Amino acid sequence: MAKQLLSGKLTSKGQLTIPVELRTLLSLKEGDRLAFVLDENERIIEVQPKIKKSIRGVMGALKSTSSIDVDEAIDQARTERAKEVAVGLKGLENE
Repeated sequence: MAKQLLSGKLTSKGQLTIPVELRTLLSLKEGDRLAFVLDENERIIEVQPKIKKSIRGVMGALKSTSSIDVDEAIDQARTERAKEVAVGLKGLENE
C-alpha cells in the first residue's frame, strides 16, 4: 500500500479534525478515543483506536483481599443496612 498523507486541523481548544478517509479506515465513531504511540524521540509513530472496556471486561482486574462470594457480600450488605435502619428507627422512637 502506498503512503498517503492525510491531514487534520487542530483547534484552539485542542480538538483535532480527523479526515473522513481515516475515520472510515479505522472505523471511528463519535466519542471514540485514540491512542498516540510515540517513539523514543517523542514523535508519533502510530495512532490506534482505543478499545472501550465494558464493565464485564474489567471485572476481576482488582484482586480481592478476601475470598467472599458475591452473593455473600450482597447478603452481608443487606444485613448491615437493616441494622442501620433499625438503629435509626429506635432513635426516632426515643424522641
